[in-house]
Amino acid sequence: MAALLASYQAWLSRSPIVGNSVSSAVLFATGDGIAQQLVEKKGADHDFVRTGRIVVWGGAFFAPVVGQWFKILQRLPIQNKTVSTVAKVGLDQFVFAPVVLSTFFTAMGLMEGKKFPDIQEKLKADLVPTLKTNWMVFIPVQAVNMSLVPLPLRLLTINCVNIPWNTYLSIKANSSVQSKTIEEQVIY
Repeated sequence: MAALLASYQAWLSRSPIVGNSVSSAVLFATGDGIAQQLVEKKGADHDFVRTGRIVVWGGAFFAPVVGQWFKILQRLPIQNKTVSTVAKVGLDQFVFAPVVLSTFFTAMGLMEGKKFPDIQEKLKADLVPTLKTNWMVFIPVQAVNMSLVPLPLRLLTINCVNIPWNTYLSIKANSSVQSKTIEEQVIY
């Protein structure tokens, strides 16, 4: 395991953007695969185009943007480690996460060929609940990540946590607002 991690770190130091993008794309695909196969039980009806959309999101947007974001956070001029960690997590979760999640739902909608009114309806229905769930997961994860994990491995740490998170996001992105309303009527 140590040799594998050392090899991965060497790859990241040689090609950080490509390494992070490939890692993210694979782990986003894994999350979508779990969503479709284990949660939604699609079997042979697996939607590979859907998987492709989330791979594009993970590899082409998420990894490069978050990798740069982590570098920006690392340069915060705060000497006290506790204050620095709180500031990094606060900025990450209360400034950056809403932007990333809004962009995620918008990008998924655009890649599906949806019109802006439909995308806005999706954002109105799903952004706040998804953001609240994000905070429950990622505030503690980022506190550990920002305080204990070296900068080059922070995206990998997030990507590992992202396997179940990407499963959740894939389900959220592919649930319709109309079916949610029907589900809520049945539940209540």
